[in-house]
This record gives sequence, structure tokens and C-alpha cells, in this order.
Amino acid sequence: MDRNFLLFGVIGVSILNGLFSPFLAIAVPIAAVLMPEVFPRSVGWVLFFSSLLVATATLLISGIPAALYERLAGRDRGDGATMAIWLAGAALLAFPAFRHLLG
Repeated sequence: MDRNFLLFGVIGVSILNGLFSPFLAIAVPIAAVLMPEVFPRSVGWVLFFSSLLVATATLLISGIPAALYERLAGRDRGDGATMAIWLAGAALLAFPAFRHLLG
């Protein structure tokens, strides 16, 4: 598969996890504290930033196994196998959101 397609897949899965994750309930109080002061403390903005927090965490955490594989196997930077591992990690982290979305 093309690595650009896999990268957009990782980003898409991370965004879906940020929107539909059951862990948003945990991220809402954290996002309310971390929000910049220029934004009003309305419900919409807090939900937006908590969704952004979960999506970013999914993107970063799912990249750890891919980075370890790339480092330990001595692969080229960003090859197809590394991107597939990154996509699989993001899908595993987003599994509760997919269950919530489909069920």
C-alpha cells in the first residue's frame, strides 16, 4: 500500500477516536484546565479541545510501537511496514470508539 494512504488512514482513525471515544469523559476536565485563556469556557469549546486531546493522544501513542519497530529493525524512515504498524496501533486504540459508533 502507498504510505501516504496509510498516513491518512492513521490520521482519520485518530480523528474518529477523538470524536466518538468513551474516554472523552476523562478528557473533558483535563481539557478545561489546559484550554488557552483566549477561548471562552463554553461547553462547545471544552468538547472541541477534549476531542482534540484524545485524537492527538491516539496519534502519538499509536506511533510508539511503529517507532520502536523502525528503530530495532533498522528500517528506512516511514516505510510501508512501519506505517501499517502505526495504523494497527491507532485502530487498536480506537476500538472502543468504533464499538460505540457501530453499536
